[in-house]
Amino acid sequence: MMEPATPESQDIDMQLASDSNNTYPEPPPRLAARFCRKTSARRKSSANSSRRSSLSSIHSHTSNRSSHGGPASTHVAQHLRRASIIESRKARLADRAAHAEQVRLRAAAAKAARGVSYSEERALAAQAAREKLLAEITARCEEEVRRAKKIAEETKERKAAELARLKEDMAEKFAEAARRKSMYQQGMRRSRTTSLAAVEEKKVSPIPLAQSSRAYAAKVIQRAWRSYRGRKVIADFSAMELDLIRARSLSFEDLTRLLSTDRTTTVTSRLLKHLDVLEDGQEAIGPVRIFLSAYLILSHPMQAFSHGGNQPQEQELMAKASTLVEAFESHMKIRPSKSRRDTTASTREALCFAFNDFSATFDAWKNQDLGVLVDVMVNSFVNLDLILQATKDDHEGHVAEDYLDAVRQEQVKLLARLKRLAGPEEALSKVRLAVRKARKQRAAEQRQKSVQQIPRASTPTNSGPSSVNGAPITPPATPQPYHRHNASKSSTFANNLGQIMTVLPSNREIAHEILINGSFEVQQRPWTDARKDLMSSLRSNMRSSMQDGNSDAAATWTHAMAILIREKVMNLVSQRHPLYDRFDGFLDPALINQQCRNGMFSYNAFFDTISGLIAQICSPGRDEIVRAFTNDTTSDTIDRLFDLINIIDLMTLDHINFQFRLASQSVMEHGHEHEVASFEKELRDGIHGLERTKQWWSSSKGVVGVNASGGVVYARGLTDLVLRNTHLCFQEVPETLQLDYIRLLKWRARAFQVVATSSILLTTKIRLRRNRESLWAKDAERLMSLNLLNVDTNRVVSLVESSHMMPDSIKEGLSNFVGRVLPPAVDAAKNADSAERDRQDAIHSQSTYRPSENEQSLGGDVFTEQIASFLLKSLREHVFARLSASGTQERVRTTTGAAEVLARAGMPEFLEEVNRLVDGLDRIRAVDLKAHGRWYDQTAGELSA
Repeated sequence: MMEPATPESQDIDMQLASDSNNTYPEPPPRLAARFCRKTSARRKSSANSSRRSSLSSIHSHTSNRSSHGGPASTHVAQHLRRASIIESRKARLADRAAHAEQVRLRAAAAKAARGVSYSEERALAAQAAREKLLAEITARCEEEVRRAKKIAEETKERKAAELARLKEDMAEKFAEAARRKSMYQQGMRRSRTTSLAAVEEKKVSPIPLAQSSRAYAAKVIQRAWRSYRGRKVIADFSAMELDLIRARSLSFEDLTRLLSTDRTTTVTSRLLKHLDVLEDGQEAIGPVRIFLSAYLILSHPMQAFSHGGNQPQEQELMAKASTLVEAFESHMKIRPSKSRRDTTASTREALCFAFNDFSATFDAWKNQDLGVLVDVMVNSFVNLDLILQATKDDHEGHVAEDYLDAVRQEQVKLLARLKRLAGPEEALSKVRLAVRKARKQRAAEQRQKSVQQIPRASTPTNSGPSSVNGAPITPPATPQPYHRHNASKSSTFANNLGQIMTVLPSNREIAHEILINGSFEVQQRPWTDARKDLMSSLRSNMRSSMQDGNSDAAATWTHAMAILIREKVMNLVSQRHPLYDRFDGFLDPALINQQCRNGMFSYNAFFDTISGLIAQICSPGRDEIVRAFTNDTTSDTIDRLFDLINIIDLMTLDHINFQFRLASQSVMEHGHEHEVASFEKELRDGIHGLERTKQWWSSSKGVVGVNASGGVVYARGLTDLVLRNTHLCFQEVPETLQLDYIRLLKWRARAFQVVATSSILLTTKIRLRRNRESLWAKDAERLMSLNLLNVDTNRVVSLVESSHMMPDSIKEGLSNFVGRVLPPAVDAAKNADSAERDRQDAIHSQSTYRPSENEQSLGGDVFTEQIASFLLKSLREHVFARLSASGTQERVRTTTGAAEVLARAGMPEFLEEVNRLVDGLDRIRAVDLKAHGRWYDQTAGELSA
């Protein structure tokens, strides 16, 4: 049962009941600020606001609540709103984290990729640097090892030489000690006895000296006199200071004058008698002169011998003379004394043996050379007589009297020497025969000359006093003597010798070259096969003629040489030149021929004189080669002769080039007139027509269009001749450009080398992933400096690889590409070189250069590689654009934009080469249009009609 309610419980229940029906009382402000907020006073949430959690925001909420006192929100709505704010923030932070992670991953991947690439390049660079350093270290170490080995070997050799020298010195000392010991043992010595006591010595009486006899005193006096006389003889000879060193320092004339004096002969005779080389009663003049001639032979063999000491007998005589002089001077250095008496006796015996050996050899050489000397002196006598015969009829100015006195004196001297050498009777007999033969020969020459001076056309043909039965009374030509036949042979040989010199082109070609190149100079032509064969045959013929001893053939060659040298040298000096008379007299063909016939011509004297003369007229640039020719005395006569002809050829070219420089201005102004006249004459004579010119012009006009101007048509045709990708033959070149055919081939070869080189560099850039417009100037310069006539693929690849590291695969691919792109450029260079050699042969043979009709079979100079074909086409269009520029502005524009055009095409390294090509073609065009302009106008008019 329920208890009855009390009043307190009733009051509580009532309160509860009243509370449940009424609103709850507001909590204190501090609690309301934490749990309840008024809806109207609450700020709207914003995801972008940053003031939700700040103290100022909380304070504002609290103050707003406290000021308005509105009802607080429910707890559920407040927590839900807060949870949604937190979740949106978490989602936003998660998105940011994901985005940051993606950025980080991408950055890490890029960094990793870049790091790998950089690391590979750095590794390759480090490896290359390491290999280069190792190679340098290896080379340096090899050089140091090589130097150390060389020093060690030199030290070893020096020590071995010193050891050998010490051993020889010790052996000589031991031998000298043994010799002195034996001499001491063999000498007279006092017998060894016991010494007397000191006390007994005082008691011994002195032994009285034995009185010398008169015979012994006479021997002592004679010995002293002989010793004094020997010292005086040696002192007199030493006072002359005649030894081998001084003899070589003196000239040949001074030494001859010294040896031929009476004092030298007397002193030498006394010395030789003192040395027991000569006996007292023996004739001393002949042996003394033979002894003194040893110094003359050793000091000046070129002047002492007929052949300069080159023959075996002369060399044997020089060896014997050297032995004699060495034995004599070694004996003179020994001081006479009792200890050296045996040495003096041995050296005297060696001296006597050497003198006898030298005397026998000298007599044998003198007997053999005597005949040659006599013939030379006889020829000299004959030459003097011919001079008298030539001047005996000249009575003006007493020329004959002057010559008579001078010649007679020389003839008397020669005859006296001939009598001493060959004997009086034999000398007179030889002189009479030689003079009679020379006079007969001179008379026959005069008769033949008088017959040849009468022209046959001037002889009357009608009957009369001067004719018999209508036949002319002119005496028939007498048969030419042998020397006249040789004179004609000399002219033939002179022509053959002249063919080895540089032959100039025709005047038309020279004028054309000066018009194109104002500073044109003629250079010494290279040796063609024909010139080499002619050179070898001339050398062999001359050498065989002189070695066989055929004096007539040798004289013929010498005369031909004199004619050639005179013809060339006399063109270099004018009559007003101070050396003109000396050249005229020295290079007189008649005098040289006469000397050769008489055996008096000396090549050594001729070379010495001519070298001194040409040294005064040659240009400063030729001083070195002339000096080398003067100092070269060891070469044989044939080689020196051809060297002299080569020097004269160079001097002639210098003179010609100087004349070209003087005439260049006149040729530049009026040279085209000569070309116009020559071309018109060829057309008139039917040598050629204008068929090729018309075909060439028609083809060019078809390419550029019908309405193109003449300048554009010409530029198109000229560009296609040089830069088209087909073979260029002479039959396709117009007649107006036939003088420039070789030049066009050379420009074509150079352009093909440029295209091949640029193709190689462009392919390398592409394979190495480099910029195609990057400038590889050093590589281009090295590749362009190669000679295409003897270059291979490996050389080209190695040059490129030396500057740019490349893997083996790229290197192999580049090698294959070079093997495909290089042959066309090589063939173009070979075609140009072959054409130039054919032209040189034609100039050398003095014939017109006509290229062979089958030259189309040469071919090969065509690019098949796509890159090379594209570059050649780009180059051709660029050159055509620059040549066809009509106005000044367009020409300047194409020239200034050339670098950009070539860089886009992939060949930026060859701007200078292309500029030279354009300039060369422009000069050809200017000269050609000035000389053949009217024929081009005629051709254009005919084709247009």
